[in-house]
Amino acid sequence: MTTSHPTDPVATAAHVLQAWVAAAVGETITVSPDLVATAWQIAGQSPQVQWPPLPDHLANVFTRLVGQAPPSAWQPPTVLQCNADALFPRAQPATPTAALRDGLRTGLATAAQATDPANRLELLLNALQRYGSAWPSPLATVSLYDLARLHAAVAAALTDDAQQQICLLGGDLSGLQEFLYSIPAEGAARQLRGRSLYLQLLTDACAQWVLHKSGMPLCNLLYAGGGQFYAVLPGRFANEVLAWRRELGQVLLEHHRGVLYVALGATAPFNPDQYSEQTWHELTRAIDTDKRRRFAALDDASFARIFQPRPPRPPRSDGKEAPDPLGESLADLGRQLTRAAVLLVDPQASAVSGATWRSVVSKLGVNYELTEQVRLPVAKRRALALTDEVVPSEPKQAILIGQRYLVAEAYRLQDADLSRYRELDPEQAEELRTGDVAPFNLLADQSKGIRRIAVLRMDVDNLGDLFGRGLQRPAGLAGLAVTAALSSALSRFFEGWVGELCRQVNEQSQGQGGIYAVYSGGDDLFLVGSWHVLPELARTIRADFIRYAGGAVTVSAGITLHQAGYPLYQAAEDAGTALEAAKSYEHPDGRSKDAITFLGQTLSWMEFEQAATLKDELIDVIESGAPRSLLMTIQALAVRARQRFNRSGQVQLLVGPWVWQGAYQLTRLAERSGDLRPRIEALREQLLSSEGIASRTIIPAGLAARWAQLILRGRDTRR
Repeated sequence: MTTSHPTDPVATAAHVLQAWVAAAVGETITVSPDLVATAWQIAGQSPQVQWPPLPDHLANVFTRLVGQAPPSAWQPPTVLQCNADALFPRAQPATPTAALRDGLRTGLATAAQATDPANRLELLLNALQRYGSAWPSPLATVSLYDLARLHAAVAAALTDDAQQQICLLGGDLSGLQEFLYSIPAEGAARQLRGRSLYLQLLTDACAQWVLHKSGMPLCNLLYAGGGQFYAVLPGRFANEVLAWRRELGQVLLEHHRGVLYVALGATAPFNPDQYSEQTWHELTRAIDTDKRRRFAALDDASFARIFQPRPPRPPRSDGKEAPDPLGESLADLGRQLTRAAVLLVDPQASAVSGATWRSVVSKLGVNYELTEQVRLPVAKRRALALTDEVVPSEPKQAILIGQRYLVAEAYRLQDADLSRYRELDPEQAEELRTGDVAPFNLLADQSKGIRRIAVLRMDVDNLGDLFGRGLQRPAGLAGLAVTAALSSALSRFFEGWVGELCRQVNEQSQGQGGIYAVYSGGDDLFLVGSWHVLPELARTIRADFIRYAGGAVTVSAGITLHQAGYPLYQAAEDAGTALEAAKSYEHPDGRSKDAITFLGQTLSWMEFEQAATLKDELIDVIESGAPRSLLMTIQALAVRARQRFNRSGQVQLLVGPWVWQGAYQLTRLAERSGDLRPRIEALREQLLSSEGIASRTIIPAGLAARWAQLILRGRDTRR
């Protein structure tokens, strides 16, 4: 297949993608020498005459982490799907399958028939995303999808810049916590999902606005998620950042009165072969500088509006405050998300009047629609599948729809739940129907033991170092390709797999506790749910992340318990404090972080696993007839045995009277426990033997006893 080298940015990008797909399926497309040279450059190798050949295997990107023994981790050659077989690395490499090759070949043939370059580019991107996300590229640990779209982005940017320079532009949506959590606890479940999704859509809309302003195609958006986005632009647009800050600031100030702000930063123009780690640091510094000077680009009159008092909405005829149009539209967005399977994106939308979320994104030139299913093809709109189930199995149909994972899981009411809720909250129950999102007070009522909800916050440790000095990157743009691949890998876990785990919990709960995923993306998450469910889910997420990243990266977590009516913003802050305590944890070997705070106590994950096992044992022995004073005895011993520090600052366990007193107390309890005596004596040895003291088993045992006590506690009357 032979084509000429186009001069339009969109056509150039599509041409580059065609060349990579053709190389994967064994076909040939004639490309210009400069595009061939850039292909080798992005692959981290010296330019040659022929197009770079593709290897047979794709190693996991986490094997590039500095200071780690490279694990034997290979990506399975499968289509992009949110399941363990497709996501988790394997010990043995495998070559791409015929099914993947057929999918790419179909994408190449279908795109060749498209007369519109933008349509051709989108078809190729969809094909590469679905069939090339696990296909090896010439750059080790980087998939064909990630490498090809970076090459296309650079080629498009160079086509539109007379100086043959590019720049990196990044955006960071700030004010997320204030916007997301500052809502009344009553009815929070109805609004949270809509607000969380809106923030993701707003981030995407700002990124699409930047692409439209610069005339760049979709492939130039390297990443968008977690309130952040990064794009490759022609170098001349580095001088447009100040004007873009002003325009975006005006839109957000008009609709959000200073609560939300998009901080923009860009690097100075540079030649592609000059990219280095310092280039990325320059970008992050520019974004951080603008974040500290929110709305500074506005004129004086506009800036003054931030500090003007906001009058309350006029009351309704019944004396209550009038509804907030934006809040109502966000609640409706959350309701739509309950059954949505496809996100339709209109990148050329007209402005919508009013004060709804649609009016905000439409001012940025984009509109979104959620649907339960999609009828292909979709004219003039981009279709993104939110679940794997709606993607057609036939490649010719599958490449008409992209994939976008959103953690939008929430426990939905079943018939039995409605009957239970009518007794719990008769007034609010009248407004609910089967399939609606469960209110927080129902999640609290479904908890084992005490009626509480829990908040889980979790994020990756040392992420800045991970993207900085912690990653082995080749020189030049190949280093940017590795960074993009790492971002994609983190997104697939937090935006894809975490959502799948939440769905499994809700599906298996049978009315015995549920999960409400407020947010998960980028490198962190925020979940709310029945309190007894979240510690177990945190253990699963951490274990799966260790397996996913080959043990090269760790995560920390904070979990706090609250009554259902507790203010959400305060619960978020409390959980954030617990997370910070986990990140301040120091292990006996000198490592920091990689810990969890639960019930006010911070433990390493290994100790937390011990606590969970001990908790199960304690519950079983109590339910078998042992006195509940056993739990209080263990908690008291744990408090007295808390770690101390010697003069050199090293942790040491205080061995003192608590040891023999504990042995005496547990022996007496065993003597009064009849047939359970051997089990309590075994527990005593586990905690108070020389080996148990040396391994500090009493510390996780204290948490286990408190944990078991809350599960076994009789129902209180507070809601």
